[in-house]
Amino acid sequence: PISSADLILTIDSSIQAQAGQILTKIINEWQAESGSIIVMNPKNGDILAMSSVPNFDANKYSEIKDKSVFINSATLKRYEPGSVFKPITMAIGIETSAVTPETQYYNTGSVKIADRVISNSIPEAILGWQTMTKVLEQSLNTGAIFVEERVPKDIFLKYLKDFGIDGKTGIDVGEMSGDLSVLSNGRDINFATASFGQGIAVTPIGLIRDLAIIANGGKLVRPHLVSKIIWRSGDYREISGVLEKQIISAGTAAQLIGMMIKVIENGSGRRAQIKGYTIAGKTGTAQVPDLQNGGYKKDEYIHTFVAFAPAYDPKFIALIKLDNPKGVRFAESTVVSPFKDLAEFIFSYMQIPPDKPIEQSQ
Repeated sequence: PISSADLILTIDSSIQAQAGQILTKIINEWQAESGSIIVMNPKNGDILAMSSVPNFDANKYSEIKDKSVFINSATLKRYEPGSVFKPITMAIGIETSAVTPETQYYNTGSVKIADRVISNSIPEAILGWQTMTKVLEQSLNTGAIFVEERVPKDIFLKYLKDFGIDGKTGIDVGEMSGDLSVLSNGRDINFATASFGQGIAVTPIGLIRDLAIIANGGKLVRPHLVSKIIWRSGDYREISGVLEKQIISAGTAAQLIGMMIKVIENGSGRRAQIKGYTIAGKTGTAQVPDLQNGGYKKDEYIHTFVAFAPAYDPKFIALIKLDNPKGVRFAESTVVSPFKDLAEFIFSYMQIPPDKPIEQSQ
């Protein structure tokens, strides 16, 4: 039985400590209600760090009054992710040949679907003809809808299920599945909002696993915290998270990586740039559903940033999430710079060499 065995974890104690310090710092800085950081190897699913706040001292387990802090929000609390979901929509569009990174659409700033008008979250976004790469750079809701509308609904839903959005990741701790039930009625408005991560729901571990598909050349991995089980007899079993299931083609993944690099170079992820390293990522500023009155809560948001590096041969992918930070609207202000701090530590600690020339000053 497992109870008589030693478990060797995938967690790296140094990266875990750094992630915990960074999370505590930004929780305090932005007076957020809660938050999570996950760091994973996108090629094999090894969880290198997983930290959530509020947390507790395991040495004083019996003294905890609020039992809700025992819930691992990284795996057991799902949320509407917002624009950090757009690379998945774009991946479906490219994989089905509905669009390419250079495909253009005319951005008027809003789209009318039946009696609903959906606008871009950033009013000052550039209007006129925009490429799909610019859609990710500027995080244009109208552009995500443009992609979704060019893919038949049944095909779009099939790919969301292939990504595992509505299921569990298979991680070796308790987890909650994602939720695509809003799409079961086939309504245009629900598919439109799903394209930019609204109405559907995922857990942080589900989201990082989904975006790791892009980082991993289109292949699915299973996140896991145990790398080896050693029984008292000396027998052991190694645990692998590698699943040879191709969700999107390697070519589609490579195009997406190029587009997500542009988000870091020119878009909302600019504060994550590190000299000498190519980084791919996407921010998300999600509204919070009002479960009592319907609709969404006013002035309450969830900020997420997911990025991986070096972009074309990633050694890690990281997710940083903040729940209801105060006094700030967009994720680029709260969770992007902390990723840079974390990535600089990991590059140094893991001795990851630069993957692009450092510009020489004149």
